[in-house]
Amino acid sequence: MGTKQDCGQDEFLKVHGAQLQSSGIPKTFWGKLQEKLESDTFDAGKAFLMTYNDEGNQADHSLKVVVASEDGLKAADPNNIFLVDHAWTYRLKQARGHLTEMPQLLDRMERLMGIDPAEDNHSRVDRVLECMWRYNQTYNIANKEADPKDRQPLWYILDEFGSCIKHSDDPSFRMVPFFYMPGQVGFSLLYPLKDLEYGDDVTRDYANHITDALQRDISLLPWQPRDMTFIHSDPPEREDSYLNRVCNAPRPVGSGADYPDLSSLDRKVKVFTTDTFVAKALTHNKFQVVDNAEEADVYWSFSQVDDYRIFESRRQYINQFPGESVIVTKDMLAFICATYADKEYDEVFPKWLPVTFDLHTARPHFVSYFQKRAKESPKDNIWMIKPYNLSRALDSCVSDNLNQIIRLTETAVPKVACQYITEPVLYHRDNIGDVKFDLRYIVLLTSVDPLEVYVYETFYIRFANVAFSNDHLDVYAKHYTVMNYGDEQLHQVSWQEFVTAMQSQYPNHKWDVVQRSIYDMIVEFFKAATTKPPPRGLSDFKGSRAMYGLDLMLKWSFNDKGFKCMQPMLLECNFCPDCHRAEKYGPGFFNDVFSTLFLNDTVDRRVIKLV
Repeated sequence: MGTKQDCGQDEFLKVHGAQLQSSGIPKTFWGKLQEKLESDTFDAGKAFLMTYNDEGNQADHSLKVVVASEDGLKAADPNNIFLVDHAWTYRLKQARGHLTEMPQLLDRMERLMGIDPAEDNHSRVDRVLECMWRYNQTYNIANKEADPKDRQPLWYILDEFGSCIKHSDDPSFRMVPFFYMPGQVGFSLLYPLKDLEYGDDVTRDYANHITDALQRDISLLPWQPRDMTFIHSDPPEREDSYLNRVCNAPRPVGSGADYPDLSSLDRKVKVFTTDTFVAKALTHNKFQVVDNAEEADVYWSFSQVDDYRIFESRRQYINQFPGESVIVTKDMLAFICATYADKEYDEVFPKWLPVTFDLHTARPHFVSYFQKRAKESPKDNIWMIKPYNLSRALDSCVSDNLNQIIRLTETAVPKVACQYITEPVLYHRDNIGDVKFDLRYIVLLTSVDPLEVYVYETFYIRFANVAFSNDHLDVYAKHYTVMNYGDEQLHQVSWQEFVTAMQSQYPNHKWDVVQRSIYDMIVEFFKAATTKPPPRGLSDFKGSRAMYGLDLMLKWSFNDKGFKCMQPMLLECNFCPDCHRAEKYGPGFFNDVFSTLFLNDTVDRRVIKLV
């Protein structure tokens, strides 16, 4: 029969066991860790001492941590695991607000980071936001049921003791974050990797688990700056083996048998979808929504399909193309579009795509490019960091701080770095000023070979809520336009009102010319996506039709004749985008979409064939 303590340990491990194992914390410490957590025991002060550096560098007056126990510390002693408190925990979008609204926090961060206070609070906050990336740590709480915004990484600054622990390539300790469920609070756990004597330095590896020498150099740049411009800065080529692994490249789809012409059926076309909004909005008299997926002619899915053979066996149309990860994930989109760059002018990317680096596979190349640009064009070295495959601007940021960008790669979600558009075309809003905006175009792809692309006539506009300038890059309402998923004010304007206002604000730039350049960009994008076979492009599949949402901005540039122009810049391509707004402001939207995709009927439909 188990004791009370046994029951307590069982419950502790039931809640925290997976976390302990994934963090690599030796089982030796689990029992004592439970005791310290339950009793809120912070006993590091008995084992360690903070003292000034004495390594001969007279300019370095920073503190370090040494072993203070006269008997030293044994790595095998189960007592030698220590709780380290977090001085500040936050999400990126909260950082400025926290520092501005809590003067004591700002004071503490300045002291902890050794920053001399400036005269005004704005400058003080800016300085902490710049310096904190040498101190930041991160973790995220895995909860698949939570809203995506609540699953974003948490960042934290260790307390004064934890922040004084220096880096070493041969560390004496290891430190990992730990979330204690009963208290709903995060700590860091510190434990020795070797036996230590009195006075020995307490160090940890800031690039833990990274063994590649070049990648370690990159990860340690915030603390050990060095010139990395010797690295070739063009993004590396992708191997087919990698592309096949990360893309939903098609498996063999069988005989390639003919599909029925749905427009010639002597009955209604049966549609299966799990989206109740689509089911309700589809009122076209040629379509019938059914509950049985197997009897449907059209399967309208909102999740990725990997095996198309089941749809081919049923002669069933599906609203996606094999291999479309190459255009709907941001890393692969940039790679595919690079094939359409003008090599004659030594371009890496086409003129309509921002320079983009995959920070998972091309981090050294990005760092080299950033450092070169810092010397050549320091005012135009701003980057938007965003995850491969998240929408709504989740877990993204705008930064000109290389230390920050490097540290952002430590989160669990892989990211790309896209050169920020520093000279966007702006839209004037009364009582606010000139703000950023982006445009959402709905594009319908009915065939890859031959290429057939339609665009929905109506486009949608999203606006920032603060006048634009290339500063305070962490201010969401200034640098982002996605306002319909949070507490931000959503400003809505119809496309007709928008065009009228743009013609008034920019009389020398006719909208029909801008619109034509946008359509040209859309065609070039899909040509880039279909020029090469999978896994370097979309696969043709007779049963595939798809709807995409292309987000773009306009930036000031010059055309081939040297005249100033509005250049469209592609931001991303979204699979099966949210079209509630489209249906709300243009009833019959889904009727138009389904008629075009599955009946090849565009008569009196609000679509334009581009190619």
